[in-house]
Amino acid sequence: MKRTLVFLCAFLLSLSTLGQETEWQLYASVDGVDIYTKETDCNARNIPAQKAIIIKIVNTTDENLIVEWDRAIWYNGELVTENISDDENHIIVEIDKNSTQEGTCEVPRGALYLYKDFITYDTDTKLTNFELQNLTIKRQK
Repeated sequence: MKRTLVFLCAFLLSLSTLGQETEWQLYASVDGVDIYTKETDCNARNIPAQKAIIIKIVNTTDENLIVEWDRAIWYNGELVTENISDDENHIIVEIDKNSTQEGTCEVPRGALYLYKDFITYDTDTKLTNFELQNLTIKRQK
């Protein structure tokens, strides 16, 4: 009976997390690098729960690479990163050959995480669009 109850609780908990993530969507494929995005709920400790866009980079080559882009973000239909060439919105990710780097909800969140909306609070600020502009792939020397 105890095992059945534990199994039932674990099963119900797994169902409660269903629908809180979308599947990985291919955003771009450039020079042996595939970039994916997905929407997820982030429930980190000590900060309000958030909806986020997580980025995954897959290097399918036999070379260590540098992936760069300028992050453009729109909240409520308004571009908030007008000067996308500044250091804050210029993203550089070094990735080893035949490997994957994936954003997480862990704090600090880093370059592979985009805030979309709060879950805990009702706010008017919502991510309405994002682009990874000027996407380039370079070989590490």
